[in-house]
Amino acid sequence: MILFAALPVDDKLAKDLARMSKGVPGARWRPRDNLHMTLCYFGDVTLDQAEVLDDALARNPLPPVEMTVSGAGHFGKTDIHSIWTRVLPNEQITALRKACRQAAREAGINLEARKYVPHITMAYLKADAPLERIISFEERMARFTAGPQLCDQIILYSSEPKKRGANLYVPQASYPLLG
Repeated sequence: MILFAALPVDDKLAKDLARMSKGVPGARWRPRDNLHMTLCYFGDVTLDQAEVLDDALARNPLPPVEMTVSGAGHFGKTDIHSIWTRVLPNEQITALRKACRQAAREAGINLEARKYVPHITMAYLKADAPLERIISFEERMARFTAGPQLCDQIILYSSEPKKRGANLYVPQASYPLLG
């Protein structure tokens, strides 16, 4: 089962992002239910690992965090495959990420070693998406700011591929941020 921990996006932020989600041919804009800010991607885990992960995430109370988005960017240098809006980093988000990574270590999950960029994926791109339209989108998003949104829970999602359309993200557990 493929798992990841994320902060959910509230309705107001989702509406703000939906309003901006246009102008890039070849973009497959994410549906409302798929909008989130990933804290940690665990990948394909066993049921035993998932149980240990759940226990580790549940026993680490942390305080609520504020999430503010501003601007946009893309992933991929020669093959641009997604566009996103930036989540402004803060100490609370960093602490949540560290807690999720620690929980993964306790569960024996080997994590990818890639640079972490707090973001919300807005769209995945087809190979022929025009670069000039991606750049234009990012320039338009440079003036975009939304939030802060108060996040009072972490959600552990599973990702289930579908034959057509976006993967189905299913909440498996939630962990209140109360500390």
